[in-house]
Amino acid sequence: MLIPAGGLKVIPVIFYEDPEEQKGSLRLRIFRNLLLGWAMFISVSGVVLISLLILFPPGEAIYKSIFDDGCDGGEKQASEIAIGDAKLIRIAGDRGDILVEGQNGRTSVTVLGQTCATLTSHRHIDSIAFHALHSGNAIVISVDIPRRANGELESGVRMDLQIFVPDGFPRVEIENEDGPVSVSNVHSLQANVGFGSLDVKDIGGSVNVTGLEGSMALADIEGNVAVGAIHGYGEVDLTSIRGNVSIGDNRSGPARISDIGGDVDIGNAGTGHLTVHRVAGDVAVNANVRGQILMHEIQGNVSLPREPGA
Repeated sequence: MLIPAGGLKVIPVIFYEDPEEQKGSLRLRIFRNLLLGWAMFISVSGVVLISLLILFPPGEAIYKSIFDDGCDGGEKQASEIAIGDAKLIRIAGDRGDILVEGQNGRTSVTVLGQTCATLTSHRHIDSIAFHALHSGNAIVISVDIPRRANGELESGVRMDLQIFVPDGFPRVEIENEDGPVSVSNVHSLQANVGFGSLDVKDIGGSVNVTGLEGSMALADIEGNVAVGAIHGYGEVDLTSIRGNVSIGDNRSGPARISDIGGDVDIGNAGTGHLTVHRVAGDVAVNANVRGQILMHEIQGNVSLPREPGA
């Protein structure tokens, strides 16, 4: 190899960095660091929380009171009641869920009670109980929740009831001051729910709702349905009613009524939308405060107020 006189010449090589590429790389690094930071924060927080729950049992109760329903359940209560000549079950609940279910092949009434109290009211949990007894031709089931000096229920305590009866039991009457009520597979029902929802299905006879503050869903009712007054902001859904439907005053939300074998009579449709589908008989609405009324497939006569507010 021939080397020119004067030796080798070093030719400098200069690399130019694209400014946009630098910016992109910087953004990527920032995003990656933020992601790693969040991952570390979540991991450390989880470890601390689990450690507190393990080391400090009261911490678990505090956690539940904040993130769960704050319910610390007491011992479950149970009672088995012979039917005898009883044709009526009367249930008086103070605060709590009530479920009544007719079961095929059953020959007695089973009542299961679950008490519940928040941290601040836990001292009352042992005072909550239900009572079940025969009174004439009725079985009476009542809940006893502590009350204050002014007669109001103690806050933060309740008892949930599950009541299993023979399928098609003749009649059930329910009064519940606070809490949802669910009933199925009995012959007839009367219910008054102070605050909560009412869910009823598969009733062999009539349903009478004397009062309700909340939502209501009735389905597959063989007899008539009579509803007094509905308050609150829930929805009303009545479907597959073989008999007549009567609603005195709906001050709740929208109402849907469909597949009715008899007549539909509504005193006050309220402020929500009213939808009525597939009625074999007549439909009459006496007053409509503000909502829209939709009718489809009505076989009988239709009587509506002239305009909202009439």
